Amino acid sequence: MKLTDQSLLELMSINDTEIELRKALLGFGKDDIQAIKSCKSFINDEIEEITDNFYAKLTSFDEMVIIVGDSDTLARLRLTLRKYILELFGGFYDLEYVNSRLRIGLVHKRIGVEPKYYLSAVNFLKDILCSTIKKNLSGKKAETAVCATEKLLSFDTELVVDTYIRSLINEVDMERKKAVEHAASLEEKVAERTEELKEMTQRDELTGLYNFRALHDMLRREILRANRMETGLTLVYFDIDKFKGINDTLGHKKGDEILMSIADSIRKTVREDDFACRYGGDEFCIILSNSDTAKAEKTCKRLFADFSKKQKKVTLSVGIAQADLKKLDVPDTLIKEADMLMYKSKKKAGFSITVGEKSK
Repeated sequence: MKLTDQSLLELMSINDTEIELRKALLGFGKDDIQAIKSCKSFINDEIEEITDNFYAKLTSFDEMVIIVGDSDTLARLRLTLRKYILELFGGFYDLEYVNSRLRIGLVHKRIGVEPKYYLSAVNFLKDILCSTIKKNLSGKKAETAVCATEKLLSFDTELVVDTYIRSLINEVDMERKKAVEHAASLEEKVAERTEELKEMTQRDELTGLYNFRALHDMLRREILRANRMETGLTLVYFDIDKFKGINDTLGHKKGDEILMSIADSIRKTVREDDFACRYGGDEFCIILSNSDTAKAEKTCKRLFADFSKKQKKVTLSVGIAQADLKKLDVPDTLIKEADMLMYKSKKKAGFSITVGEKSK
């Protein structure tokens, strides 16, 4: 339930039982109510004088003048004080009365009146009211009425202070919530940045493909998965024929262009579940999941067909090795086998593929 769906009394968990408990803790009973009611008539008669005396005392302090602000505000405050005093001596101290006191605290908190100023103002009012009572009553009656008034002002003050405290708690809770949300946001950003940095360390700067380090991690993971799922896995290993000669005669810029062309063709050819890496220099590896050597060979032919459209005079030597899941090949073993098969292709002219024996 939202705060705006509850009354101030509900928010403060105050009911008839709570009110009676608070009165009992202050020793405020029926006799006190009668004593206060006996003051009602002369308080009503002298309400303007009481109000004048209160604000004369209040505005003698510069801090209080700043809080009041201007004459229009002072006029409104005078009317509010008159209403407050008349309710104070009205003789009814029920839920409605309590709600009005809680609202006083809420208003003072919202406009930024610090508790020290509010408590000082209550003390001013108490002195003025007690002086008025003593002027109009004498002896035991005056003493009882003064005591009852002090108890009732304490009752009111407790309610106002409780509202201050609840408002502060709400502010602390809100700030804590913001802090938690901010911390969570920072953690998310850190996690995202960490993932970005990890991705950067696993990517080849020129081609954007995965690098040497990433190949070993991914190949180990994919071998384990293929073994668990009982699916095939092949590793394609290829390089560019006479690449050093291309760099020496046409320059490294042309060499980089060829490398990027290969990377582009790989991205167009392989599936989303496959992993393509620049192993180093002009050497590339592709991990083909759920694949056998026949499928891998078709993939390589499609790759070269796309690549040759852009680089017509450049050929590739390819080796294709299939993981023996019965032996659970370690990455290095599979890489070495594919590398060896690739070197066999080097002995052939033009684009060539050498395929290893299929697992039985």
